[in-house]
Amino acid sequence: MADTFTSAADAMKTGAEQMKTTMTTQAENAMAQGKATMEQLATKSRDAVEHSMKQVDELVGVARGNVEAMLASSRVATSGLEAIAHQVADFSRKSFEETTAAARAMTTVKTPNELMQLQNDFAKTQFDHAISEMSKLSETMVKLLGEVFEPIQKSATATTDRVKAMAASMSNTIKQ
Repeated sequence: MADTFTSAADAMKTGAEQMKTTMTTQAENAMAQGKATMEQLATKSRDAVEHSMKQVDELVGVARGNVEAMLASSRVATSGLEAIAHQVADFSRKSFEETTAAARAMTTVKTPNELMQLQNDFAKTQFDHAISEMSKLSETMVKLLGEVFEPIQKSATATTDRVKAMAASMSNTIKQ
């Protein structure tokens, strides 16, 4: 009977050792899997942070491009407005000179009919010049507006393209 107890004790001891070995192996495997999962998570987190930082840099570049476009647009607008101011000043100067010359001519007339003819001719000439100048001014303004908005339009197109690319990149990163 003592042998039976010894055999049973040995069997229990062997079973306990096997259970200990199995549990140790399972615990080590679980720890290794947990470590691998944490390393994967850390790698993906690091990649996501790097990707986010790249996108922040990209957004800064977009903002810089927009500011540069606004500055270019402002420079074009300023020079265009200066040109328009010169055009208006030249027209005003010529108009003043013509009005002065017409007034002098009117002081030398001898008859009321001659005065009326001179006034009619002057009025017609001034009206024609005014229409011509307004037409030139309108053309200049339309051209200027196109030139002013060109850098902004180019920047908007580039910004849209960059944002689409960033969204696609982010979508790909999320899918991974």
